[in-house]
Amino acid sequence: MDPNINLSSPEFNYKGAGLEIHPRIDGHPELPENGVIIDIKGDLNLYSTPRVKNILNKLVDSGKLKLYINLENLNYIDSSGIGAFLGVQSRLKKMDGFLKICAPSKQVLAVLELTKLKSMLRVSKSVEDAIRSKI
Repeated sequence: MDPNINLSSPEFNYKGAGLEIHPRIDGHPELPENGVIIDIKGDLNLYSTPRVKNILNKLVDSGKLKLYINLENLNYIDSSGIGAFLGVQSRLKKMDGFLKICAPSKQVLAVLELTKLKSMLRVSKSVEDAIRSKI
């Protein structure tokens, strides 16, 4: 991992057009060294998914191989958003990493259950549960 990575830089953050993305490593002493929590707020759709995918891939490229995606403030997700998570998860598996969906909103959880994709993604009730979970 690049020790000079600045998670507050515009390279890893986005705010605009109904979507916000903010990675962080603070506040969780059990967070693995190569882990990062990514807060995503707003709507994840065909138009905003490329931004999310780009940021997640940049985090992986910088050595963050344990991604905790906090979706408690995500209002909407469509198939392109779910596809982005599955694609990054597939890449991470090859690198002994993982992607965990944390605290999905009611709406997002309903989509994951309806599409039967909840079983393909690691889903936890909270960021804390996901960090403590060894699965």
